[in-house]
Amino acid sequence: MVRNISYLLLMYTVSLIITGLFLLLHFPLPWILGPLVAVFILNWLISQPLAQNNTILQISFLLTGAQIGSTFTASTLSKVIPYFIPFLVITLLLIYVCMKSGELLAKYAKIESSTGVLGSIPGGLSVMVAMSDSMNANTGLVAIFHTIRLMAVLFLVPLMASFMFAQTDTQQMLSNTAIELNVWTVLLYLLLFGFAYLLRYKIPAPYVLIPMLVIASLKLLSIPVSDVPVSLYHIAQLSIGIHLGLSITITDLKKVGNFSWIFLLFTCVIIMISTVLGYIFAKLSDLSFATAMLSLAPGGLVEMAITAGEVGADPSIVGSLQLIRLLFIIIVLPFILKKMTISFNKP
Repeated sequence: MVRNISYLLLMYTVSLIITGLFLLLHFPLPWILGPLVAVFILNWLISQPLAQNNTILQISFLLTGAQIGSTFTASTLSKVIPYFIPFLVITLLLIYVCMKSGELLAKYAKIESSTGVLGSIPGGLSVMVAMSDSMNANTGLVAIFHTIRLMAVLFLVPLMASFMFAQTDTQQMLSNTAIELNVWTVLLYLLLFGFAYLLRYKIPAPYVLIPMLVIASLKLLSIPVSDVPVSLYHIAQLSIGIHLGLSITITDLKKVGNFSWIFLLFTCVIIMISTVLGYIFAKLSDLSFATAMLSLAPGGLVEMAITAGEVGADPSIVGSLQLIRLLFIIIVLPFILKKMTISFNKP
């Protein structure tokens, strides 16, 4: 027991050091990629098997779901309703293309189709990992694929947008105001945790999905719920990053090394397809090309919204439409993939 606690403290200490280095170097997603790299190296250097605490990991997923839900406000609906139908149709087409590319990748690499598909769908890294865990896919490979996709998107999409569109002054997208959890919110989190635990075998990724849906609903009903404090959210990301680092093994890296360049090529193709679909979306609506393109880009909500502020697009619409896609991926896609699991695992 003492040894396990010591190794757990060692993982968090080294992860914080690497994360601090990533912050200084302005690496993307330092609170996830930092611990991922740190723990992967530790796992390679230490002969003793390392493991993440399940309760800490589940709480971290719950905080992530709560943070996603807290971004959904009443104004979100009024912003996206005029563009909902064309955006949904084009999003479905983009997701279908991603799933097919994942199936082709899985066939070429001789891995499970569920792993290839989950690694190719443009959802958030932590969310897709939670879905991967619930579907018994290869979480390590899914994390590697999403890391490759994320790095490509974070470098290529802002670069493309900056080149294609005139830049303006960057808008302030995120608030650094200190947030304190009130008693009602803490009790709500405890209730959501218990609810997720009871439904852990019935709902995909329950520790992300349940808090996200409940808190989003409360926000729409104007029921006050505190946002997740920045410090807690960082700890949650750190814990998920440690989990990802433990999920990636040398064996997986050797296996993925032979076809990682193919996945990178697929990612670049998806970025180009999303750009073309963004142009079509702009023609079907009164959105600017920049706003439409960033709304469909296979990146994260925050990253694409910040990019929108830098290139003169509408950050609120980009953020809202990216949120709709994320909600669709989290709410609808797991049930579709669950139904397809049997056929996925057939040779």
